[in-house]
Amino acid sequence: MSDSNSPSIISVTGSHSNVGKTTLCSILLNELKGFGAVKFTKTEMYTSIIDDLEILNQKGKDTAVMFEAGAEKVVWIKGTRDGLKDALDIAFSKLYGLKGVVVEGNSPVDFLNPSLLIFIINPDGEIKPSAAEVCKRAEIVIINSDKESKEPDFSTAIFPEHAVFFRINLKNKEGEVGEFLSHVKRKIIRDKD
Repeated sequence: MSDSNSPSIISVTGSHSNVGKTTLCSILLNELKGFGAVKFTKTEMYTSIIDDLEILNQKGKDTAVMFEAGAEKVVWIKGTRDGLKDALDIAFSKLYGLKGVVVEGNSPVDFLNPSLLIFIINPDGEIKPSAAEVCKRAEIVIINSDKESKEPDFSTAIFPEHAVFFRINLKNKEGEVGEFLSHVKRKIIRDKD
């Protein structure tokens, strides 16, 4: 259990790039009032922390999508894995006082103790090697699919036994969205008690 004064941290991770992490963040931020967001983009040479609204609100940027969805504040970390822990500390200091933070990206998970870890995967079950460890910690698994079936098209043995699965078409924001959001809210409230 976390300290009731500390913000809830929801980590949104995924099997590979373009699996729907930003869209899922926007669904969460639209529902969870008083939350901010951290977007992590891996770079090779340097680490920067961007909180300039002019940059963050540029049309087409993931950070603009987060603001449009209702994020109170957004911080964008562009950096190497080596500088990530310090960058996260700075980012969280800029988000001080919020109820919670939605963190997009796989790498930040290693430096956080999230209240909830969500992993997104496509129906083919393909996972890039660097995401293989993250999926083993998932509490919620989102199958990004437009199929009606609740059953995954791949072996779920790689996920923890307690992981809860939801099938959501992230492109259209359809499927088990309501059930997913209810589950998230229950988990966050239970975590604060």
